[in-house]
Amino acid sequence: MRVLLTVALLAACTPRHGPHGPSLPSVGPAEGWSLTVVNRHWLDVSIVVMSDDQRSHLGTVSATQTQTYELPARMIATGRLIRLEANPIGATQILRTDPLLVQPGQRVEWTLETGLERSTVAVW
Repeated sequence: MRVLLTVALLAACTPRHGPHGPSLPSVGPAEGWSLTVVNRHWLDVSIVVMSDDQRSHLGTVSATQTQTYELPARMIATGRLIRLEANPIGATQILRTDPLLVQPGQRVEWTLETGLERSTVAVW
């Protein structure tokens, strides 16, 4: 019985992938916003969101991987501007975006290139 329960719990925790990879969860206005980081850099990169002199470390995106973060609306409340920061682990270069205005329910996609100066960010 324990084995069956363990298998059922593991199956429930396993991510579901469609035919084209993992599907992005929908983000509604009350749920906040999402940030997808596409890391094409050859190093793991630490990701930070900066807002009103506060730094929120989101996590680390492994080299050549993509990670999506679902973030609370309070980070962008009342028209706050945010900046994103990428810090490749083991390197001296840090990349920061220009200030971004993100509205609740929007998605941000940040593509980090092997040459960080060629990276792009899009908000929609």
